[in-house]
Amino acid sequence: MNDENESGAIGAAGERGSLDSPDAWPGEQAVPARSIDDLDPVAADRIRRFMADATIRGGASPGDVASLYTSQEIVDDADATAYLDQRFVHGEMPAGWRTFQDLLSTAFLDGEPSMTADALLALVRHEEGRRRTTRSIFDDPEDDDDTIDDARTTRMEERDPHLADLSDEARRAIERQIISEVLCYGIAPYKVMQLREWFRTDGDERALQYLDLPFELGDRPSDWDSLRDRALMVRARLERRGLDPAAAFGQVEANQPAGEVSSLLLALDDLPRPS
Repeated sequence: MNDENESGAIGAAGERGSLDSPDAWPGEQAVPARSIDDLDPVAADRIRRFMADATIRGGASPGDVASLYTSQEIVDDADATAYLDQRFVHGEMPAGWRTFQDLLSTAFLDGEPSMTADALLALVRHEEGRRRTTRSIFDDPEDDDDTIDDARTTRMEERDPHLADLSDEARRAIERQIISEVLCYGIAPYKVMQLREWFRTDGDERALQYLDLPFELGDRPSDWDSLRDRALMVRARLERRGLDPAAAFGQVEANQPAGEVSSLLLALDDLPRPS
């Protein structure tokens, strides 16, 4: 009796062990693991931003993970939640996670120590574009840079752009305006008009699209608010030290006319108290 039951169990296990075959039981075929590139672009970008932040900070706290899970981009996407569960619930490495993390780590080690998450993502996208661009050994490498920059000035149709989606020049200009508005207690309207005119003259539709979000649609992007919050904290520290944030910003900016915003904010934090 026991031998018959054991034989039956082994037979059933053998049947289930062949589910990946064409004759497997209906509804039980193995489902291919989703890669980060298979997710909705909005959710995928949110996850990539989380990974970039974690790379900059040297890791992610439980609070960072909780914030990722409860972000609207992830809450609205069951596939993205399942993807994150692989990493944080089941302890597995989801498809595409390690590859993108390696790209972030390499770019971070090769970049400036004070770079922001947005700058890191922009650098990774730049390097990815460079690798994907097929070119002859006789081509001018500067032509590749021009091609990549041109691709980052076209209007995005599938979603709203982030700072990391813009050309480096446009991103830096907008980031400087964001922190300037905070540190100088406001910004003259003509400054915004000048920036718009510059983008319009350059044919940068994507940068104009980004500026339309806060100024035309009244919807500040999350990366705009994140940078603004950092500038507000720097302003508060300068005020506590008895420094005029506007004057300090003018002084530091004059010394770093083409520097990254992250470098400017670090330089402001390093300013000594007035004697």
